[in-house]
Amino acid sequence: MKPLRHISAAEVSAAMPPIRERLALAERTMRALGRDADLPPKIGVHPRQPGSLAHAMPALLRGEAADGSEDLIGAKWITGFPANPAMGLPAYHAVILLSDPVTGEPLAVMDGAAITAARTAAISGTVIRHFLPEITRQDRRPMRVAVLGAGAQARSHLPVIGYVLPGTQVRLTDIDATRASALAGEASGTEGIGSARAVSSVREAVESADVVISTISFGPNRQALDPAWLGRGVLFVAVDYDMQAPAALAREAFFVVDERDQFLATRAGPVFTGYPDPDATIGELLLSGPSPEPDTSPSGAGRILVTHLGVGLADVVFASAILARAEQLGLGRPLPR
Repeated sequence: MKPLRHISAAEVSAAMPPIRERLALAERTMRALGRDADLPPKIGVHPRQPGSLAHAMPALLRGEAADGSEDLIGAKWITGFPANPAMGLPAYHAVILLSDPVTGEPLAVMDGAAITAARTAAISGTVIRHFLPEITRQDRRPMRVAVLGAGAQARSHLPVIGYVLPGTQVRLTDIDATRASALAGEASGTEGIGSARAVSSVREAVESADVVISTISFGPNRQALDPAWLGRGVLFVAVDYDMQAPAALAREAFFVVDERDQFLATRAGPVFTGYPDPDATIGELLLSGPSPEPDTSPSGAGRILVTHLGVGLADVVFASAILARAEQLGLGRPLPR
């Protein structure tokens, strides 16, 4: 039997591909979702702790070889417990399992936290790269990006923002002002980011922003942002089970999701109450050609809202690349069967 390799959190980070490759992996994932991937909606159970989640995310990407040898198959198990940070623990914990696509043998098990952060930021980067309205791109001033939240996801987005929008001006906000200030200081030293500062409110962060990235998925207030605060032609990227993008924004914007069936299944719960059916998926737009432009928005405001809840296929694609790099670097250790 093939060896089963365990790759720790530190080793996953050491084997993480550079940003350019991460963006390519994210784009490959989104295109596959619009074409030949096999991905059921997240399978979840409900822990007792308020607001918590536990999801299984199996996925299959079909390669070109007829015998399936180039396929990727695996699954992610992720839990989210919003009370954890108060105890000094991460809100999310994740493990990813990869299997041989021909024999089904387990190949690797690895920590999923760094992969979750990296693949999510790379998908946001792909969205910004392809869907930022042309009317906004033509403005010769530096781009202005608002980042809502100052946790792990916000941090993982910083180098991607600097890469896809070099010279950008970043404004950060968080319920914890100290944490927002600390991340703004970190952002100021991130390659590609021209300047960064913490602000005291969501409104101050998003007004006059070209791109809004919202990473707030836990807390007492849902859909708290007023669309009137947003300018024309803004690209709003809502990460995970985001709480800031209101249903009113989804109804008046060109509304895009990462995977349609998963979003529709999730909409049955309280998070996306009042949201319309999506206009398109990321993969459909990447495969069809030109990105949506402002006149496609029903209100004429030219706004685009992209909600990506996270798909197990992205974790499998990233984990497969990390496994290959780990083998090259001699990282990880065999586990007994």
